[in-house]
Amino acid sequence: MGGLAGAWAAGVSIVAWREIRASGHMPVPAALLGVTGLFAVLALIADMSPSARPVVTLLGWGLDVAGFMQVLPAGLFGQIQGAQSTEAAAEQGPAPKNVEAV
Repeated sequence: MGGLAGAWAAGVSIVAWREIRASGHMPVPAALLGVTGLFAVLALIADMSPSARPVVTLLGWGLDVAGFMQVLPAGLFGQIQGAQSTEAAAEQGPAPKNVEAV
């Protein structure tokens, strides 16, 4: 299997895993068709310009890594955002207590 075909298979697997994990069912065909279309365009570019093949293959794998980072629990951005919100809450101090008027 070529490098770009492997990147396509990994990309389809990532999309399928993300959908199954989120909703419990297989992804809609349009989601898989979108990934396949993207990698088909990359393959077309690689076929038209053989000197660009390594760059296009690296781009395909880079897209897979980016998709995988979105699949991880909360992702890296979610961890950074969570740490920032915790820090902001700590700076504000404890929440005020409800005081009932008598």
